[in-house]
Amino acid sequence: MVSRRRLLSGFAAAGAAGFAGCLGNGPGATSFSPGRDSTTEWPLPGRGPRATNYAPDAVAPRTPPTERWRAEVGRAVGRVVVAGDTVFVPAEDALHALRLRDGEERWRAPIRPYGVAVADGVAYAVSRDEPLVYAFEAGTGEERWRAEAAADFAAAPLPVSAGDAVVVGDTDGRVAALAPRTGEPRWAFRTFTGVYSLAARGDRVYVGTTGGEAYELHVVEGDDGSPRGVPLWRRKLPGTVRALTAAREAVYAATFGGGVLRLAIGAAAGRTEWHAAGAPTVTDALVHAGGLLAGAGPTGVSAFGDGDGGRRWRVGVDRVAPVSPAVAAGDTLYVGIGGALRAYALGGGIGVGPYRVDIERWRRELSVRNVVVADGALVVASDDLAGSPGVVVLE
Repeated sequence: MVSRRRLLSGFAAAGAAGFAGCLGNGPGATSFSPGRDSTTEWPLPGRGPRATNYAPDAVAPRTPPTERWRAEVGRAVGRVVVAGDTVFVPAEDALHALRLRDGEERWRAPIRPYGVAVADGVAYAVSRDEPLVYAFEAGTGEERWRAEAAADFAAAPLPVSAGDAVVVGDTDGRVAALAPRTGEPRWAFRTFTGVYSLAARGDRVYVGTTGGEAYELHVVEGDDGSPRGVPLWRRKLPGTVRALTAAREAVYAATFGGGVLRLAIGAAAGRTEWHAAGAPTVTDALVHAGGLLAGAGPTGVSAFGDGDGGRRWRVGVDRVAPVSPAVAAGDTLYVGIGGALRAYALGGGIGVGPYRVDIERWRRELSVRNVVVADGALVVASDDLAGSPGVVVLE
């Protein structure tokens, strides 16, 4: 038995209509194994600064799960995160902190959050209708500081190691790195349009905007010894940059209506290495797992090779319905499509070309706003738990 210790919605379709592409055991396949760690966390919306949305070692339900607990909270407007033994829910009415073991409320902050991220015992939140950034003690909810911004936010805060900062980007296009302990600005940068997505790796910060620009910023030490963000390149992409994930030699960008691109980083100045123009418009998340890049969107769930952009597998769908951001753990991908939470074999099941079996592991009737993996379970924000919004934990 597993341990108990611890939005924007896009549109897709419900009901599998077909499977296509290369395959879980064919050319270009990537092998995945079930996770073994039942104590994993998900402290940032993308799990870590790179925004891979993947926990390779995490235990998660591979067979139909049972319910650990459920709790009514306001409708989630941002992605749930889990740090230590606490679930943080950015909801319409407040930022809620719930005990992971049983759903008991630990504290709530009466703010109107868009997104939340937790690092080093501090929960950072940005507001969806006020130009404010907050820092709360994760254990108690005590407010450490708040900082004013130029506008409200459509991207969650991103704690990064480079320059020891919390990076935020507002809808006016201002990217700011704030001191984690005080909220004082350390450096700032302006984009041409509002910030929609953020990712980081090492001393690089990647920014995606509503106007379809992608940026790479290099965090360096200035002449006075303080950090600053230096722009290395800017690329115009074919639509709003809905998701970014950062890798060692590239950054992947998912756009609205323009597919997914792999962009070279550093001296290569954002050069396009491949462009999967037919990829779905993903719902605010790319899963980067091994050599696979996957996302869920209006045409279903698709997976591509991260090196060449070739399609590895696809689940088609046949009627329009809300779809959640996709996440993955071990050898399984999880996504809410329509009124069901679905678990798919991350490697694409068994078969060749359109002839595939065993790609869907299970489904559960449940309205899914978003889902993460933690403590050997799925933590799901739902718009409809017996008629009310809330959170349910499945194991």
